[in-house]
Amino acid sequence: MSSEPPHPLRFFLDANVPISAAWKANAEVALIWRLQNVQLLTSILVMAEVQRNLPHFHQIERLRIMLTAVEILPVIEWSAHAESIPELLQLPQKDRHVLASACHHRADYLITGDKKRFSQWFGQTIQGVRIEPPTHLLDTFQLRHP
Repeated sequence: MSSEPPHPLRFFLDANVPISAAWKANAEVALIWRLQNVQLLTSILVMAEVQRNLPHFHQIERLRIMLTAVEILPVIEWSAHAESIPELLQLPQKDRHVLASACHHRADYLITGDKKRFSQWFGQTIQGVRIEPPTHLLDTFQLRHP
């Protein structure tokens, strides 16, 4: 009888997650990087936004270290997914690639702290991707300190 480990969960990270994790030393959201059997994903467009929003060298250095554990995926044209993911059209055009990429790359979770754009779907699953804020993810995986 084979005891293969389960496939890793795939977490697609929106820009605010690595930004928050790199913003200050010991940021709570950085605990996501400690999860076992998890594959962290993001896109090159997300990373461009991340880099624009980290103004200090020490933040960029923390980000550089964290990125060794993140797979950076190529750009996905969101419009190719508009029919199969109608929720895309409810997002501003600049954010559509995030949901399209998470779905296209078969992420299990889209992790985003963007309450303005994504909170209507927090706790819901779209095309197999569960959308969660980082705080809920930390609670779900019992990563928060009491």
